Amino acid sequence: MSGDLIRRSNDHPWLVTGWFTPDYRPRAKQLASSLDTAGAPYHLWSRDKVAGGWDVLRKAAVVLQTMDAYPGKALVLMDVDCIVRGDIAPVTSITTDVALTIKPRLSRNILRWQRRLVVTVGSRVMVFRPTEGARSFAKEWDRLCAQTKSGRSAEIPLAWAFLLRPDLTYTQLDKRYAGREVDLSGDVPSDAIICHDRAHGKRTLLQAIEQRLFRKGRTKRAVDLVRG
Repeated sequence: MSGDLIRRSNDHPWLVTGWFTPDYRPRAKQLASSLDTAGAPYHLWSRDKVAGGWDVLRKAAVVLQTMDAYPGKALVLMDVDCIVRGDIAPVTSITTDVALTIKPRLSRNILRWQRRLVVTVGSRVMVFRPTEGARSFAKEWDRLCAQTKSGRSAEIPLAWAFLLRPDLTYTQLDKRYAGREVDLSGDVPSDAIICHDRAHGKRTLLQAIEQRLFRKGRTKRAVDLVRG
């Protein structure tokens, strides 16, 4: 498609994919530049804006389109406001159908002061192996996205796809490749390979402190709780 950003390679059994609208082209070019530096192949698809603006529910459809365009390739799906800092080949060597981020955190019921473990899944960075299982997962995600109102998060249908397809195999993404946020919170690992540079506005110092002291703490306590 005219306007796509592409760097093909016959030497790689994988490539990076994602999509962008015209106003996100500078972000997509920034990602493409970092992928060029890392020597990574990619196909970032150009898409027109829909009514209401940005629609992340296109992610699953983009995965399926890329699977059709590059059969036999493992795919690394990324938001175009990610930045690659090094070799991402290791993350493509998963042996499961799909890799995604699963994050736990503890929340409290204000009325009862009870703790609850909340688990969320993330689509900022995902890996799809060239398997029928991965394709069927993408189709399930796409089906659920089609039933979701425009403008809503893609993570909710992603979570349902994960829950509805226990027959498939999954890997928890190494945090170095999970696309942690680059901001004042300092939450990005020093050895992070894929980072995320928030496109919807930087957080203020107060928001970063809140994230650092409260949300991250809840996540750590949740991990401690799960590990017993």
